[in-house]
Amino acid sequence: MSLRIGLIGAGGMGSFHARTLAELPGVAITVVADAVPAAAARLAGELGAEASTDSAAVAGSSQLDGVVVASPDDTHAALALTALKTGTPVLCEKPLATSVADGRRVVEHEVGAGRRLLQLGFMREYDFAHMQLLEQVGELGPIHHVRCVHLNANGFERSTELLVGQSVVHDLHTIRFLTGLEITAVAASATRRSSGAIRHLLVVVWLDDHAHATIEFDDAGYAYEVHVEVVAEHGSAVTGGPVGPEVRRAGMIRRPVGTDWFGRFAGAYRTQDTAWIRSIRTGAATGPTAWDGLVALIAVEAIVKSLATGGPVSVPVPKRPALYDS
Repeated sequence: MSLRIGLIGAGGMGSFHARTLAELPGVAITVVADAVPAAAARLAGELGAEASTDSAAVAGSSQLDGVVVASPDDTHAALALTALKTGTPVLCEKPLATSVADGRRVVEHEVGAGRRLLQLGFMREYDFAHMQLLEQVGELGPIHHVRCVHLNANGFERSTELLVGQSVVHDLHTIRFLTGLEITAVAASATRRSSGAIRHLLVVVWLDDHAHATIEFDDAGYAYEVHVEVVAEHGSAVTGGPVGPEVRRAGMIRRPVGTDWFGRFAGAYRTQDTAWIRSIRTGAATGPTAWDGLVALIAVEAIVKSLATGGPVSVPVPKRPALYDS
């Protein structure tokens, strides 16, 4: 019998999840929910699923084996909680919530239930370049410094909260999962456009065990690129450059980089979704946790505060519940 999956959010990200999951053996998208009726109907029709505009009802359905939450950011926490209270495994796009308080509620529910059911969409953990880097880092000894460079070919302006919460949050999680260390403080500085929106953001991140990291983020770069370098006691390692043909023409050497963030990580999303389905079958959630989402939210809030105050801000991460130790 096929796993019955409900999808909430029929936009670009939700549609990709739905099509990816529908291609996996023994998986059926049975219902698609979206606040826009036409969007739900279009994707549901493509997949032979039921269409709905009642996202909460889908999240709380007892007839589903799993729920994907890919709706707008400010709906994530409430929908994830609804599914968790039903006992349904959840793949929730990042961010976990749009406030620390809402993220904490999700964590508190899982801890109270004594069982992990939520996997958070920090897909870089499933990216081949990042997985290779993690493998090499383990051989280099104690980590001293991590440098994250994130160039985003963005054609529109975002508020500080959205820029940090939607994009830089990935780099915060990258630092944590590559090092196994916790963030203790941040200090941020920005170069802004004439409108006041951030163009370039520099974040210094202090970690426990006397290590530190830097995040260099550009919101209107020439291309979409993500690079990570780890410097440790016995050497350093850096993710490889973009894979593409090297073209020689008119006295020049050219290698396409690309401008699409989604294309860069499409393979990681597919691997992530496959891992989530496997976790449903085995009954053991894997991958990035609700706790990871909460810690990221705390760090995001600290970065926003640092930009407002002009100084370093502590990141008050509480003691990690035992549920998330494994």
